[in-house]
Order: sequence, then C-alpha cells, then structure tokens
Amino acid sequence: MKSTMQEIPLSVARILEYGASVHRNTTVTTYFDETAEQTSFLHIGIRAGAMANMFTDEFGIGRGDRVGTVLPNCTEHLEVMLAVASMGAVFNPINRHLMGKQITHIINKAAPKVLVIDATCGEQIIPLLADCPCVEAVLVIGAAQENTDAVQKLVDEHLENLRVFNLETCLDGRSADFDWPDLEETAPAAICFSTGTEGPPKGVVYSHRALWLHSMQLRAADSFSIRNGTSFLCCVPIYHVLSWGVPLAAFMAGAPIVFTGHSTEPEHLAHVIADAMPRQAHGSPAVWTGLLVHYAKQHPKKMSLQEIYVGGSQVSPAMIDAWEERFGVDIIHAWGMTETGPVGTVAHPPAGVAGAARAKYRESQGRFHAGMRYRIVDDNDNVLDTNDRNEGELQVRGNTVTGSYFEDDASRFTPDGWLRTGDIATVNKDGYLTIHDRKSDIIRSGGEWIYSAALENYLLEPAAVIEAAVIGIPSEKWGQRPLAVVVVAEGTPWTAETARKLADELRERVPGWMVPENWTFVDHIDKTSVDKFDKKDLRQHFREGKFEIITV
Repeated sequence: MKSTMQEIPLSVARILEYGASVHRNTTVTTYFDETAEQTSFLHIGIRAGAMANMFTDEFGIGRGDRVGTVLPNCTEHLEVMLAVASMGAVFNPINRHLMGKQITHIINKAAPKVLVIDATCGEQIIPLLADCPCVEAVLVIGAAQENTDAVQKLVDEHLENLRVFNLETCLDGRSADFDWPDLEETAPAAICFSTGTEGPPKGVVYSHRALWLHSMQLRAADSFSIRNGTSFLCCVPIYHVLSWGVPLAAFMAGAPIVFTGHSTEPEHLAHVIADAMPRQAHGSPAVWTGLLVHYAKQHPKKMSLQEIYVGGSQVSPAMIDAWEERFGVDIIHAWGMTETGPVGTVAHPPAGVAGAARAKYRESQGRFHAGMRYRIVDDNDNVLDTNDRNEGELQVRGNTVTGSYFEDDASRFTPDGWLRTGDIATVNKDGYLTIHDRKSDIIRSGGEWIYSAALENYLLEPAAVIEAAVIGIPSEKWGQRPLAVVVVAEGTPWTAETARKLADELRERVPGWMVPENWTFVDHIDKTSVDKFDKKDLRQHFREGKFEIITV
C-alpha cells in the first residue's frame, strides 16, 4: 500500500503568499526612535515581490546565490529575508557585533554577491569588504539619500569597483509581480553562522522544509504559542537564527510583529512596550534583567506583556519570580542552538503541577518537541538512562537539526549522526531538559564538578547583585577554584565584607566546597554578540591581572 496524500513541497514562498493575503491587514511595527513606523503583511508581500525582481534584474541573483544583510531588527530586514528565500536564493544575515576578522570570515565563507546594510554600520563594514571580493554591490536602506552618499564616500576611500545603491531608489517603480519558483523543500533558504565562541564561526544552512516545520512547532501551545492577533516583540536579532524563527511563524499565524530597531536598551525597550503593547516577547536574559532594573526606578503605568521566552543562557529563579511577582509576566525558558533550528525545548510546566514542583519545571530548559530526538551520554559516548540523576553531554538529532556545517569538517557529529551540543545536562522521565553547564565552563575542583551556571543563578538571588558570572581559575591544591565576578547594586561597597555576606548567603544554598573564596567586583560584565557572558574574555582579564581579587 502507498499513501494517497499529495506531496506539495514546503516553502518560504508559501508562507509569504499566505501571510500577505489571508493576514494582509496584520501589522509590522518598527521603532528606530520613539516614533512607530508601521506597515502590513500585504505591503511586505508587495515589496518582497519588487525586491525579488530587483535582485534578479539588477544584480543577477539566481537560485542558490546568497544575499547578505547587516541590519537591525526592522521591516526592511524582514522583507529581504522573505524575498530572498522565496525566490530560491539564500538569505545570509550577518552579526555586526562580531570581531572584524569573524565578519570577514563569514562573508568569504557564505560568499554573498550583494549586501543590504544600514548606514550606521558603514564605517565598520565597508573597510572589511576590501578582503571580501565576492561582494559586488551594497544596498543601503532608508529613503535619506545622504546616508547612501555617506556609504559611497566610504567605498571611494577603501575600495574599487564596488557599486553602492539606495534600496528605495532601486525599488521605485519596480513591478511587484514575481513568479515565485517551485523549489524542492530541501533547497537552501538561509545560512546563519555560530558566534565563534569555539573557533571560527561555522555555517548552518536551513532548508525550506526545516524552516516550515520549525515555524509550525513554534505555533504549538506547548511551544511559543504564536497565534493570530497576539502581538510578538522580537528582541532576538534576525541575524541570530532568524530571530529564533518567530517572524516566519508570525506570518503563518497572523501575529503582529514589533521590532525595536537599533536598540534593546532598557529605556528604549520600555517605551516600545508602553507604546506597542505587545503580549509576547523573546530575548536574552541580559535584555530582561536590564529592563527589570529600569522598571525598579521607573515603574510602568501598565504592563501588556504576558509571556517572555528567554534563552541563550540560563535565567535565575530570582528573575523568574521577580517578573511574575511584580508584573504578572511569565518568564519561560527555551533552549536551542544555531545548529538546532533553533528552538528545541520550551519550559511550560506539565498540567496539574503547582508550588515547588511547578517552580522546578519552570527553572528547567523545558520539554523537547516530538520532532527532536535526544540522549545523554557519558565521556565514552555510552548512552545513559534518561532521569534527573544521570548527567552527561546532551546529543540531539531531528528534522530541524543540522547534520553538518557548511564547507567545514568540524568533528561535532557522532558516527551515527547525532549532534554533540557541548551542554552537560539531565533529562527527566517527562522529557524535560536541565542544562547544568557548558562542557567548557565546568570547574573541576578536587575531583568534583562545580557548575558555574548553577552558582550564577544562586548568586543572583540577593537584591544587592545585578549580574554575576563564575569562571574557574588555577589552584595548586584543587586544580581549579571558582572566581565570582559580580556587578552589585548602586551603593553596595566593593569590599571584603560584601564578599563575605554574599559567600555566607551562597553557603546556605550549596555545599561549602562549592562556595567561591575568590571574588571581584566590576562595573559591568562583557558579553558576546548574543548577550551571553563572555567567559573567554573574563579568563583573559584574569590572566592579565585586570581583576582586583578579594579572597575571603
């Protein structure tokens, strides 16, 4: 017997066509400043068609060719993403917050023929293109011709034979009718790169099928529950795995999208929330920690948010409780990677649990969706039983998980096809994941493992602590001991007495041998381009003697 079902390839073009017609009046709002710039799904569909004609006619972009972007979260970025993928080319968003050599590596690896940029990044990006011969033209967003002229001046200073255009000028009068091609659902739609914390950035190529399946998964009630009419505030950059895939799911569902433009700084973000009144949001813990501190000084008149999905690094129980108690907002953990499409787990507690049990589920990284297989292995790759006592490296595979890197033979995959995540974790019988630490961040002290992420969560519980990161430093006796790098609230002294108080409070939560005896207080903790603590940088600061260490 064979199936009688039709086989229609899953494609980004169908998502675009569906959203632009069925949900034509749904809005996309961008805040470059305090003023809202609003458009509709219908208008985005029209402009996407015009862009596809422009890329084809003016720049010779065809199937499989790459178009890169260096843009903030804004309507134009979404339009380019939808147009490029739908026409059969490959969308290549680039993280401008990486180091210059990493950006150059990404451009040369992905080889985009055209870059669409924001003029504010011109001074950073244009000089790098001298080492990127693949880029033939640059398009500058925005109607202001002076911005394009400023980029042209930079090109004249640093490059030859690189064409510069204004995007709006190129679109003016362009036909919006484009015959979206019938593509195989396994065709490439986008390429995103890891942040390069473990060597050069590595490319992951997403198929139309993977993006479609991931979008459907985000719409599920046990996932992000992206639904018609419920507005979503996107604080994860599009360059970070297409803003976790939320814009595509929103186009499917008819969920209004809110973009913050160039900034997610607390003051700007507070204004956007007060003006746009979104119901859902996502972002890194650093974004929501900063906003919480801002709200402590300037309490919002009204809070529209109901759910905030947080990932990238662990959220402390103290932060989860603070948002719920002060504003009635549910902070929901999510876990994933560039390599997993990205969202793999979401921490909605199971039905029927309450009190301490509910809190434990909320503090986990959440339950895997049905499309992702998982296993925990020991140091010898022996598969362990899944329960909350067996700790080991998490490995995953599935329809939204990459099976390799783009033109890279990195040995991150097992012989039987599983992705080694590098996360030390447990998975309980209910399929809920708890990440204990990155394999590279575990502190090995006297034959025991100290999980830096767990210590960081406990350190954040005192009101005096704003941020805390823990790294391992050498110890002649124990091999390694933890060093606590702490940002404290204004007015809290940077003294041994403060360190002792924090150590005493921590000692009530963890065994004494896990409590750091080494402390340092800082104004801020450097973060990576995706708002994770930059522990590589912290270790370098320690080696260079930049920390004033207090030993208690």
